[in-house]
Amino acid sequence: MSRRENIPGLVMEAKWNRRIVFILLVFLGYLIYLAVQLFNRKDVSSYQVRAGSLAINNVYEGVVLREEEVVSGNDSGYITYFAREGEHIGVGDLVYAIDETGALNEMASAPTGESSLSEEDLRDLRADIIHFSNSFSEKNFHSAYDFLYDLDGSLLKLANTNVLNNIDTLGGVYSSDLVKLSKAQKPGYVVYHTDGMESLASEDLTPALFDEAEYEKTPLANHALVDKNAAVYKLLTSENWSVAIQVDPERGEQLKEEGYVRVRFLKNQQELWGQVSIVPYDQRVSFCLLSFNNSVVNFCTDRFLEIELDESNEDGLKIPLSAIVHKEFFLVPKDYLIEQGEDNTCVFLRKTFMEDGTASSMRMSISVYSEDEEYYFVDDSQLRIGDYLLKEGNLAEYPVSMKGELVGVYNINKGYADFRQIVILYQNDEYAIVKSNTTYGLNEYDFIALNANELTDDEFIFE
Repeated sequence: MSRRENIPGLVMEAKWNRRIVFILLVFLGYLIYLAVQLFNRKDVSSYQVRAGSLAINNVYEGVVLREEEVVSGNDSGYITYFAREGEHIGVGDLVYAIDETGALNEMASAPTGESSLSEEDLRDLRADIIHFSNSFSEKNFHSAYDFLYDLDGSLLKLANTNVLNNIDTLGGVYSSDLVKLSKAQKPGYVVYHTDGMESLASEDLTPALFDEAEYEKTPLANHALVDKNAAVYKLLTSENWSVAIQVDPERGEQLKEEGYVRVRFLKNQQELWGQVSIVPYDQRVSFCLLSFNNSVVNFCTDRFLEIELDESNEDGLKIPLSAIVHKEFFLVPKDYLIEQGEDNTCVFLRKTFMEDGTASSMRMSISVYSEDEEYYFVDDSQLRIGDYLLKEGNLAEYPVSMKGELVGVYNINKGYADFRQIVILYQNDEYAIVKSNTTYGLNEYDFIALNANELTDDEFIFE
């Protein structure tokens, strides 16, 4: 066969060789692409979203604020109290007597042959002793002295009540000028100590006031020798009172949104609903006031109370804090919406220009990540600052510029980072509970990026 006759075969062979080379080059290019992707890829750990709850420490040390008035005596001598601490007195009720001779003291100290304690009195004293024994802490050893004072005062006041019941045995001494009886000028609950914090108001709160180690109160002892114009008792004049606790500003806002919260007092396990108000202090601390309109007598001798907030936390989705990211979006007024799309998209009209410079418009389907009463939070990948959106059938134009921030996570169900807004209900140092079944949020069993700060929008994920 001549060389000319073999030309078609050579041409065919050359074509096949070129095809083989092309295939090999494509395959080599693909291998290079995979190598580059492998070299540049980020190791992203995923986390499957599940429903859950958190163990939050909701126990706080609170400072009590209430309407208090210190009453001063008009005479000097030995004081004998006839109103029991915590007792509600009315105008004209006998509170105490000032005795220059000490006759009342002697009568109260003398044995009567009968117990002045009823079964009810003994039951109350026994309950106080059991509570102190169960709640005593060596860290607050000074509370033992407070309890001893309160117990001693209760016993003495019970004895003084017995004296009052038998006061007629004093005969002429009782009616003489040596014994001055003092009756209440205002109604209220009687307390027999002062601490200098009687006029404490919410605007006076500072973190230093919560240091119980620096707290001092002055007991007003029964049968003590008092000077004229000295403090003789304290009167709580209103059932309205508050407990102030220290919280961080973010926690304060969460409590403020609840409005009311159920408060458990660890002293006696009583539960009350407290109205929440916030007093800002600085960037680190706010004071949360829990206000009540009853039961002030149950804590009339306490300036510090340990309380637990029993919040009705909603069920939600549990996610790690490392998955949370803050992201900015363009804000578009809702009245510029043309139509609602699918998969959380909305259609808008964007102003464009033709080659000859005349203005025109183009329909754009843009992803929406959240909304409020006025605006949509839209994806910024298709819009730029300086773009104009149009109203259909209207000359109104909206310049794209304003932005708003959302809190969210990156959903990676589809193999790329897809931002999803979250609403945090509450959190601790490691996890947050977020609201479930929201329009733009997460669902249980979704996969999210564990380390959100390492990703960008629409980035492909290699697990």
